This record gives sequence, C-alpha cells and structure tokens, in this order.
Amino acid sequence: MSCANLNALAKMSNKYGSDSNFVLAGGGNTSFKDEKYLYIKGSGSSLATIQPEDFVVMDRAALATIWSKQYSDNTAVREAEVLADMMDARRKDQTRRPSVETMLHDLLDWKFILHVHPAVVNGITCAVNGAETVARLFPNAIWVPCTEPGYILAMKCLESVESFKEKNGQCPNLIFLENHGVFFAANTTDDVDVIVAEVMDRIKAEISEEPDFTEIPYDADKVAEIAPVLRMLAGNGKAHSAIFCTNPAILSWNPCYSGVTPDHIVYCKALTLVLSDGDDIASALDAFRAANGYTPRIVYYRGLGVFALGETLHTAKTALSLYLDEVSISVYAKSFGGVSMMPDALTNFIVNWEAESYRSKVSLAGNVAKRLD
Repeated sequence: MSCANLNALAKMSNKYGSDSNFVLAGGGNTSFKDEKYLYIKGSGSSLATIQPEDFVVMDRAALATIWSKQYSDNTAVREAEVLADMMDARRKDQTRRPSVETMLHDLLDWKFILHVHPAVVNGITCAVNGAETVARLFPNAIWVPCTEPGYILAMKCLESVESFKEKNGQCPNLIFLENHGVFFAANTTDDVDVIVAEVMDRIKAEISEEPDFTEIPYDADKVAEIAPVLRMLAGNGKAHSAIFCTNPAILSWNPCYSGVTPDHIVYCKALTLVLSDGDDIASALDAFRAANGYTPRIVYYRGLGVFALGETLHTAKTALSLYLDEVSISVYAKSFGGVSMMPDALTNFIVNWEAESYRSKVSLAGNVAKRLD
C-alpha cells in the first residue's frame, strides 16, 4: 500500500466529511483497496478528521470467506457471527472496529469508495418515486430496495452487482440504497469527485422546493417555560440538555416523517414526541417511554418548533442536526412523489441493532455535530 493512496483516501474523506451537505455526526464511510488489503473507516469515527493511519486494515482473503459462509437464521446470532468474522479479518496489528458496511466496500471492484447520506440524494432514496427517478436520471446505476443494513444489505448488493456485471461487463460505480444513501466508486479520488458532482447537479436540477430555514419570531416566554420542564423530565430528575429551534420548514414538517434512514434513527430516534398547547408534558413523556422504550430525542411542539434533547449538549446538538437533515429530506422528496418511510420491521431492527448502537456511542463520544442550520 503506497502512502500516496492512503493520503488520497484521507484527503477525500476529510473533504466530504467536513461538508455537512454530505456527512453529519459519525455517518458515511470511505475505503481504498488493493489486491491484498481493504483500508476502511472505523465504525463511528469521523471522516472530517480521519488521518491515513486511522483506517482499519482488512485482509481481503479473510473477508472473501464471509460471502460463502452459512450463518444463523436468528437475526441477533447472525449479526454477532458476522461481526466476529469481520473482526477476525482485520490485519493482526489492528484494534479498531471496521465499518458495518465493510463487505459492501470489498464487493466493488473500484479502488476508492465513498459512501455518504446527502439530504439531496436522500430526497430521492426516501421518496415514493425514488426507484423510477434513479432509473430515469442514472440508467447505469443500481437501485437497492430497502433492507437491513450490514450483512443482509451486502448480500442484496452482491446479487445486484453480479447481475449488473453480467449485463454490462464491469462493476457499477453508482449505487443508490433506498432509505439509506449512496455509494460512489472509481479508481481515483478525482474520478470520484467527478461522479459526485454530476449526481448532485442532476438531482438538484429536478428539485422544485428547498427547505426554508429562515429565522422567524417565536414565543420566547413559552419556550423558557417548556425547556426546563423537558430537561428535568427527560433525565428523570437529572437535568438533560434541551435546544429549541424553529423556522418555516419545521412548522410545516409532518412529525410522522421520523426515522427515514438508519442514521436518523441512530442519532435522533425513530419516533418524535408531539405536543400541543394544553398537553401535560409529564404524562405525554411517560406515555411515549412506555410505548417505545426510550426517551425521545426530538419533541415537536405544534405551532412553536422543536426541542432537541440529550444527556449532554453535544448529544442534543447532534440530534438537532440530524433532525434538520430529516426535514430537508422531507422537503426534497416532494419533488419525487413525497416521503416513503421504512417498514416498521426494519425500523425496529435498527433501533435494536448492536452495530448502530456502537457507532452512535463512538461518534457521540468523539465528534462534534457540524450543522445547526
């Protein structure tokens, strides 16, 4: 592995990782591969700051055995088995945990891979007419229907990639994942940049409405009354952080459009607590916890705005940044038939998935949320 390739990988990672239009919190991943090794971002680590020496080095021969191995039919057992094999596939001097999407990176023939979740792209991947739109705008791309991330997603992509290669004689360099994000692939980082620019420009030309995040006046006294109540109740007596935000896009947002992708579930939960004037906050919060098994990250107060909650200010800021991204997606999706939600079974899988829990813990411990539009 040449230093030049690792330096190029780090430079590409930092470029997109520091741009909130492409990456928020610990989302997204990148890789470079040669014949022997795959160099990939660790789970939950920051693309914005990753350095050449920080990538997890994976033995590709060991990874190859995972494709043909039989795993348990039990979901939890299967995921634990796959994780164990992935950890064993690391080069012996490695200690970091590889990205959950390592297998998908290894699958693609191209040397450099960029996987991100831009709101502009997810305006299509999370849209009713997403598959049709991708087929029209990007006829040489693959569309992968909504499925469990990790091993199951990799196996679905394996089928699609092999079919594409049989028809076209080469590996695809563009993969859209329904309710998830996009993979860009090429043999140089410059070529990745070209593909990214072309995709973003083509989608933006189709978008008829942008989210309106203009600052607007609000009832500051009401916010000052509600915020401390949420802080104390959310922490069961131990003060949480609560950040308030409002704008026209938030006020017109449909609270049903929560958890549209795995990243949004990881950082701002699958469901939103909705309050209206006259509601008893304590009762509403208790009912939400009883029904869902967790404290909400986002509290939507009709006619006022949202409160982002977290154990720390950093956690609350991260939740707010992902929530605003979710609002953007819901607006962009209007241009492509409206929002299409993930199936409940898949949402529940992600809520309880150990890999995403791990990624969230690592990211929230070491990264700073980058957008508070």
